[in-house]
Amino acid sequence: MLSIVRGGPRLLLLSGNEDAMKSLVSSRFTCTEHTLEGAFDSAGEGQSVLLFRGGQWGSGRRFLMAAAAADEILALFLNSGAEARPVSVRIMPRLLFFRVFGEKERVIGQIARDYSAERGRLRSVLRVPKKGSIAVCFTAKPLNRPLSLADMMDEVLHVEGVSFETLLNSLRSRALWYFSEGLENRQWNELEIRIYDSWGRYLDHYERLRIVLESLEAGMILGEGWGKDFAHILMAVKIYRLRLFTFLPPSTIKEILIGLEYGADGSRLVDFDLYSGKEKISWGGLGGKGKERGERGSMGTALRAKLFSQLFPEDRQHLQEWESRILRQRTGEGNPGN
Repeated sequence: MLSIVRGGPRLLLLSGNEDAMKSLVSSRFTCTEHTLEGAFDSAGEGQSVLLFRGGQWGSGRRFLMAAAAADEILALFLNSGAEARPVSVRIMPRLLFFRVFGEKERVIGQIARDYSAERGRLRSVLRVPKKGSIAVCFTAKPLNRPLSLADMMDEVLHVEGVSFETLLNSLRSRALWYFSEGLENRQWNELEIRIYDSWGRYLDHYERLRIVLESLEAGMILGEGWGKDFAHILMAVKIYRLRLFTFLPPSTIKEILIGLEYGADGSRLVDFDLYSGKEKISWGGLGGKGKERGERGSMGTALRAKLFSQLFPEDRQHLQEWESRILRQRTGEGNPGN
């Protein structure tokens, strides 16, 4: 799957009895304190970031991140005693996150024209908002995880005159078209991945591949199934194949596949072949100076480390568990074919 647009956390500026307000919110919802950067790093869609007593947006300020929507928090304050009730509440612009890839200016410019948006910078979302203002922020990172300030592009679009739900639904309906605007030649790549395993653990390796593609939100699987390849004339080899529709170039997908071919100990776990149409994408084109086995192994180890650095911690753990299971099965079964 591929997420292109989603909502962000809601920012509330509150004045009043800070200790009483914090105590009330923390007693009802799961809360943690952060700096502004830390709050953005941890907050996800449907959560709220609270700043108390106005103050400056400096590094010394502490923000309360609550695992609750803003309307739930405001209802809690409204129904609370006078001590914990805010003197004033300022709601900062609603946030939308949009993922771009490639030529970002072409995407941002098209959205700005379509919605008559005012351009701004990332820090502008912390200013006093105009009524009904919505900030559309842009990132090249997958949207299936919390986003940090470092993940965000500095360019922001401020949209007025439309409700948050209307804008979100409108962007979602056009998301794939906008996203494709940024691609080279405005085209997606349809690739075929073939899985070869003399030990017969095809579906184990498919699961490993699926974990990675979903974690990176690298595209969409259009189909999968069993097939045959002919390594030599009249010698059929069983394979598992899948069709991937991706915005990433074939070379990037090839890097991912090579990284998945090797385990933590440097052992070869599986063979993945990649085709674009009838053309086989070779590993030699990724910078290898030759085709010696040792060079490919070194490349595989390096690309495995690069791949793991891009994944969720839980996804890295799942891959390591799969690797351990595959290696244990090999040890228990002896030689392939037994």
